[in-house]
Amino acid sequence: PTVVDLDRYSCSSSKPRTEAVTVGWIGSPATAGYLLSLTTALENVALCHPIRCIAIGARPDQLRGTIFQAQTWSESGEVDMLKAFDIGIMPLPDEPWERGKCGYKLIQYMACGIPVVASPVGANIDIVQPGESGELAETSDDWTQALIRLASDPHLRQRMGHAGRRRVEKIYSLQSQSGRLIEMLRTAFLRST
Repeated sequence: PTVVDLDRYSCSSSKPRTEAVTVGWIGSPATAGYLLSLTTALENVALCHPIRCIAIGARPDQLRGTIFQAQTWSESGEVDMLKAFDIGIMPLPDEPWERGKCGYKLIQYMACGIPVVASPVGANIDIVQPGESGELAETSDDWTQALIRLASDPHLRQRMGHAGRRRVEKIYSLQSQSGRLIEMLRTAFLRST
């Protein structure tokens, strides 16, 4: 599976926040268009709970008409920017290209102890454990309900964030998979000789 280095990604140790909740996304200008599908859902959430929406890696012009604020991505600041999120999102259309995506941003969020909401597309289905580490949301109503539930309950966010971190430690970390990779390479080498 896709992995992250746990030495780079640490959990935020801060107390769950109860004020405006930060809903965040990380990606690139090539995938920022996926955020447009959440405009109505996020407007509905904002009617019920104060939220702030951040899009790391998107250009400001791509976010016109949305409540997202663009943040410039940098490798050195990436993890700290992610740790400012209360909820990490990954909206995707159910199309062939998107079905092949690896869910890396979900793994990044979860490695930082952040609960996630994602479209039930491709690898997202395997990464997210609904009700445990986050939620899968297909329709605009699904997104609205999942985000309101998380925005309204700091203890639920904390519980799901911890569960996501444990899942990354067990399955989606360099530390958990390096021995497996070494053994696979050793086996392949022995079979070739």
